[in-house]
Amino acid sequence: MVDDLSRLSRNNHHLLTLCAQFQYWQVELFSVADGLNTKEEHSKLGIQMRGIINELYLDDLRKKTHRGQVGQKLLGFVVGESTYGYRHQPVGTVKVDNKGRSRAEGYKAVIEPEEAAIVLRIYQAFGSGKSITALVKELNEEKVPTQKRLKGGWNPSCVSRILKNKKYAGYWVWNKTKSVRDPLTGKKKPIPRPQSEWIARQEEHLRLISEELWGKVESRWKEINGTWPCGKHKKGLEVQQKSYVITHPPHLLAGALRCGSCGAGIVQVSGKGSGYYGCNNARKKTCTNGLLIPRKRVESAILKTIQEQLLVPDKIHEVLQQVEQELKKRLSGVPEELKLKKAALEKAEDRINNFVRFISEGRGSNAVAAALEEAEGEEKNLKAAIDAMQASTKDLFQTPPVEWIKHRLANLQEILEKNTEESALVLRRLLGPITLTPTKPDIGQAYYQLTTKFNSTAILPMEGAGSNSLCWWRRGGSNSRPLACKASALPAELRPRTLKTVMITVI
Repeated sequence: MVDDLSRLSRNNHHLLTLCAQFQYWQVELFSVADGLNTKEEHSKLGIQMRGIINELYLDDLRKKTHRGQVGQKLLGFVVGESTYGYRHQPVGTVKVDNKGRSRAEGYKAVIEPEEAAIVLRIYQAFGSGKSITALVKELNEEKVPTQKRLKGGWNPSCVSRILKNKKYAGYWVWNKTKSVRDPLTGKKKPIPRPQSEWIARQEEHLRLISEELWGKVESRWKEINGTWPCGKHKKGLEVQQKSYVITHPPHLLAGALRCGSCGAGIVQVSGKGSGYYGCNNARKKTCTNGLLIPRKRVESAILKTIQEQLLVPDKIHEVLQQVEQELKKRLSGVPEELKLKKAALEKAEDRINNFVRFISEGRGSNAVAAALEEAEGEEKNLKAAIDAMQASTKDLFQTPPVEWIKHRLANLQEILEKNTEESALVLRRLLGPITLTPTKPDIGQAYYQLTTKFNSTAILPMEGAGSNSLCWWRRGGSNSRPLACKASALPAELRPRTLKTVMITVI
């Protein structure tokens, strides 16, 4: 017994299926408001008519609800978009509905500082080479809360969704998909809508990560694409799978070594001690290069050569001095620009005061409120720009002394091994492919000849990266941050240039 058939189902196909099942089970269905009873013969037509009416009502309600949501989005409000790093703040007039619940005119997304810091941390760690599984383990060990306080904590799929969400780069899109229900299983699934129906906005005030960091993360995704087994509906060798060692190197030179005899990868073939490197094809009996060499010996030889031929303290000191002079030259116009920004800020504050006085006199309107909100946004942007300019003049890059450079270079391998995965990716970009060619002299022990190419200035802080250890000799103390510089911002004589091939002998 139901009040009316809409309480049983508003889908006509589902309703008729249920009625057929009830009839098979010898169960009588009675709808009180409709006055229908399946025991009566004439009820069959009435049930189908009521089912169609209820389904049309649901379709109409769906259209009206969606139209209301579109209206809210066009006004700049959020519509049920729960995103980690943001919270919903009520705006406009708050009213009480007939059930006693407070309803605001709309809700706008604002940044949640604690969650936003976690999002930025995830992007920076992934962009610098940390694996998703290592990142998940780190977050769970520190007991960092998830948005919905999930019982199992963080997981790889959750972190992956964050790393692919364009909202953090300020690009907010709504109405990309719609839900449809499978008539046989009853399960819902999203299907894409035409791009013409999307509602997209560039919300710079909601941006959590820079465009540079977003591009870095996208590049990292391309690097590791194909590392995991094939996706859904793909079998066998439809997609070439990459080696996990290539994208997530466990050692400083993992994935960068090549055999000079057959061109295959030189991999760790023994785990005794620190392990031994050998030709991967030699294990499969398809290469004659059976020479093994300790992993630590290869790493030490490469790093020693880099230190002797490229990382000359006096030369590095000279390059950093030129960088400091170039940055000072580029920031020489900041004081004048700072004056203009401060003057613009005073004008914006005067506008805000005038609007507040106008509203306090009872002459407020929607247009005045919108103008006040715009003026407050302009004031906020000007203050941020002034703070950034003042910070840039206070925290200007300074050349470290030669003694400090020597101290850091002496512990190069120890420093790199503190973050092996990130350091290995940097070394791979610096050195390029490293070819190990086995050489057998007439007298004496066989040895490897290593061939690689170096990039002399890749050791400088690039693309926002920098070592915290740079801080101890600077005036700002341990809390100062080294100023990053891009290669494109340097003079031509300081930009990276590829050096000649370097040969290294490792016995």
